Amino acid sequence: MRHANPQNLLSGMVLFVALASCGPSPQAGGGIGGTGHITPIVAVGPITGFGSIFVSGIEYDTMHTSMTVDGNPGNQSDLKKGMIVRVNATLPEGSGTDEPLLRTANTVLYEDTVEGFVQSVAADGTGLTVLGQTVTITTATAIDVSILGGNVANLIPGRDLVEISGFVTGDGLIRGTWVELKTLDQKIDTPDYHVQGFIKNHRAEQQTFEIGDLTLDYRDAVLTDMPSQSNDGWNGLLIDVMGKQISSGGLNSSRIRLTATRVSQEGLGLEEGEIAEIEGFVTRALSAGDFFIGNVHVLADAGTTFQGGALNDIRVGVHIEVHGPLVGGIVKATAVEFKT
Repeated sequence: MRHANPQNLLSGMVLFVALASCGPSPQAGGGIGGTGHITPIVAVGPITGFGSIFVSGIEYDTMHTSMTVDGNPGNQSDLKKGMIVRVNATLPEGSGTDEPLLRTANTVLYEDTVEGFVQSVAADGTGLTVLGQTVTITTATAIDVSILGGNVANLIPGRDLVEISGFVTGDGLIRGTWVELKTLDQKIDTPDYHVQGFIKNHRAEQQTFEIGDLTLDYRDAVLTDMPSQSNDGWNGLLIDVMGKQISSGGLNSSRIRLTATRVSQEGLGLEEGEIAEIEGFVTRALSAGDFFIGNVHVLADAGTTFQGGALNDIRVGVHIEVHGPLVGGIVKATAVEFKT
């Protein structure tokens, strides 16, 4: 397993030691005299490099990987640096070598965070609004060559269709990691609107809910992994929505309305795993060491190894990467790295 820089190497070393201390699970690195055990891994984070593929600085072999890009079969050429992906991989236990072992990606899943027409853009290029979502652009955001001058300030509201990948950090808030200008033949093409965010103001009787300044009508949508509509269990969930039609929210309203065709709950796709590595922003903190990154529930304690911060520094809005086994859908953090 090769790392993109020394800092990530240190993170990986901390993870390996932490995992070794948590019980019978094998170390996530090379060793002497392995038993042939295969360790399953689920990882979520931005693509940080290619060769095979690097996610949050860690390399995965993609020679025989099945890739899904925006719901369709894809390949590595469809992926770009900065896209946030979910990887299901395996790591073989070392046998007769001290060299770190390369992880093998079985599947790579990419879904854009928001796709729609630009509503507004900051003159200094630090942000834009798309589908009622406020997208922050930082120096770390990868701007595709399709955007003039590599600056989102050159986008034209009402005309330009963009695809954005990023971290959902709060209600209607996205920290952009990758932005691309989409081409659209207005005569024959219908945009595939897409948005991820936290549900608020769910009205089951009207079959509507809101994400940021966007109202969604889901009466004809396909629902995947969603709780019963008869209770209030939808509010606060991080979901992924596709839609085909947008309209104004009404007279003197800045809101817009989207007719949804699909609504699905965001998650890791599994409940159990020996290694989970999740990068994102803390979106809910219940107590010290009990928090959420999106829909992913994480528990940390005094036995967790911390890098760049401490247990009491975990609060809403903090950018972190957590490592640990996935047990009953909860990540039991053995290591937490605070990102700058």
